[in-house]
Parts: sequence; C-alpha cells; structure tokens
Amino acid sequence: VDPIENTVMILQSHDFKEDVYKEMDWTLYLKRYKSVLTEQGYAQLLERLSSEALLGESYQPEHRFSVEVSYVRNERTNWLTISVLLQRDTEDNPYAYVFVRQANEGHLLKSIIDKYVYNTCDFFVYLDARHNRYEVFGGIGLDKKGFLAKDCDYETAVNEFARRFVVPEDREMVIREMRLPRVLDMLNEFGVHSFYCGVLDAERGYTRKLLTYKFYDRGSQMILLSRTDVTAVYIEEQTRLRELAQAQEQAKRDSLTGILNHQSLKDQISRALEGKYERMALLFIDLDDFKQINDYFGHLQGDRILKKVAGVLEKQSAPMGFQGRTGGDEFIIFLTHIEHEEEVKKLAQQICHTISSLSLPEVNPLRITCSIGIATAPEDGCDYTTLVHAADRRAYQAKKEGKNRYYWG
Repeated sequence: VDPIENTVMILQSHDFKEDVYKEMDWTLYLKRYKSVLTEQGYAQLLERLSSEALLGESYQPEHRFSVEVSYVRNERTNWLTISVLLQRDTEDNPYAYVFVRQANEGHLLKSIIDKYVYNTCDFFVYLDARHNRYEVFGGIGLDKKGFLAKDCDYETAVNEFARRFVVPEDREMVIREMRLPRVLDMLNEFGVHSFYCGVLDAERGYTRKLLTYKFYDRGSQMILLSRTDVTAVYIEEQTRLRELAQAQEQAKRDSLTGILNHQSLKDQISRALEGKYERMALLFIDLDDFKQINDYFGHLQGDRILKKVAGVLEKQSAPMGFQGRTGGDEFIIFLTHIEHEEEVKKLAQQICHTISSLSLPEVNPLRITCSIGIATAPEDGCDYTTLVHAADRRAYQAKKEGKNRYYWG
C-alpha cells in the first residue's frame, strides 16, 4: 500500500485471484470488505487502515501493528487478523505491507488471553498442586517482577518470592497464604482464595498486589494463580481513609480554638473515668469579665483572645492530660493521673499567671484573668456531669473571692 498515492499492489489473494499483481485504488479495495464485515469490523478497518491512518502510523516508533475484525458467515461470527508492516523507501516515503488471514479459534483464544489476562496481570501461572509444579504463561513485565522466574518447584519459589519482593510486614502472611495446604483448604471450602500484600518494585517502590487462586481442575488439583496490581485502588482507598480520619478528627475539635469541643471533651472524660480508681482532677476555667473585653474591643479581637487562652491551656497541661472548650469563655482541663495535690495547685497557679500576662492590643483599664474551680475523682464524683458541676461551683467561689485565682474547696 502506498498511502501517499492511496494505491495498493495486490501480491497474493485467495478471494480475488484475478487481481494479483494489479494496482488499484486503496479506498476502493477496502470497500470490498464492506459487504463482508460486520458494521463494527468495517469501521475498525477504515479507522486503522485508511491512507490517512497509515500515514499517521508511519511516524510512530512502532512500525508493526495488527487489527482483528469480525464478519458473519452461516450465522456465526468469524474473525480476520490484519497485520501491517510499515517501512520507508530510499526517498523516505512510507509504504505498508498488509497481510490478511482468517483467525482460527486458537488465535481468538490467544487474543482474548492477551487482552483480558496478561494485560491486567503481573503474571498468570498454571499450578499443579499435586506435584508441587507450575508453569508461567505470561504477564506484564515478568522478567522484571521475577516471581516464579524459571524454577518449577512451587514451594521453593514461594519462599524466594517472599524473601526478595514482599515487604517485611507482609512476608509471614504471604508465605502462610501461599502454602499449598492452605490454598487447597480455601479452594475446597470457598472456591477461590485471594489476599493482598505489599510488594517492593525497583522503580515504583511500594506497590499493592492482589493474588488470586482458582481451580482449573479440582479433581487433578490444577490451579490458576494470577497476581494483579491494585496500587492505584489501594492509594485511592488510603487517601479516602486519611480524609475520613481527618474529617472525624476535625469534628472533635472546637472550630475557633482547635482544642476539643464540648461533646468530644465529655466523651473522653467519660471514657477516662470508666472503671478507673486512680485519682483524677477536672479544672473548670472561666475567663473573668470577658463580656467587657468583647464590648470594648469587639468580637473579632475577643476570638483572638480565646485562641490565645486555648494555646496557654494546651501548652501548660498537655503532658498531664487534655483540654477543651465547653463554649463561650469556659474551658476545661482534665488530668488523668494525680500523684500529689501540689502539682494540680501549681498548674492552676501557672494558668492564672500566664493568662493574666496575655497582652491586649492597646493600653486600657481591662485585664485578661481567669477563675478556676477544681474537682477530683473519686472524692467529688465519678462521672463527667457531677465533676463539672462541682468544679463550676468552685470557679464561681473563686470569682467571689476576687478573681484571677483558683478554688479547691
């Protein structure tokens, strides 16, 4: 075929013997197949073999390709395989050799396997479990992946595969799941045996693989084993799980200050109190006269102060427990293990001092201070609500006694 001139020289033909060694229009020649091929087959023929398509292919690095097209004869679908070899003459003009042959059932089966098995599997193995032997049929990049390379002893190959390619944390599991007794037990019970594992690739690093076993012949214990790369799906799932975890974590946080919100604080304190007998403490922190600060500076500046206070509480108490905002200008610190009362008092004093040292945006008569009420478990109660009420009452007592202080009772 000369795609520039759109002509064809017929060198051999079983169907049109009279045209051998004749030159004719390539488009007209292709039209001969319109009445023979299925509509889809003829469309494929024009898409890949028109002069324009051949010219486009001639600039590609790969100079060989094939097309399979279907036709119907005696109410049965048959197939033609059209192979194309592109070359260039001495003047660098492209031309093509086109070979058309009928595809037998074996060729069709091979085509299906190529497209739907080898193109999706790292490897495809025929396993004779009764004799511990296997045969590799094909796969993507088999030489690079190395699994079951040329050894025919399956159990030995399993150990070698796990040692060389499987990530350490999955190695023991892979060996266990690939052992023939385990494979046969699972196949006899469920009909299929599959599992995921991490495999190290020299180029891509960590990859995720799905290994699947199915019986080819149960009676003779012939098994088909395939390994499929599911890294993209795995990465997508891990991303989704991370986003879900982030969303769940975000739902636990106060949107303004970033520390625990009221519900999460209540849940964590309730869990900490369940079945525990060591001493714990709840500090209820209430900012003094915070409404005046909001009225004087505005709510935007008031929010900035609340963030600063949350930062103080987080820094001061993080090693000893956890903290949260219950709403407005009220905060709670919960200490999960108390050895000495003095450490609780010292923490309360530090919080009062640090908050009173926070700067306001300009010289003014207002100060930032807080009042703290302290309740302990089990003395003051063993549940969240009881402890909060006790600590809240003591914070009110601290305000009555002059503010900027703590009250234990």
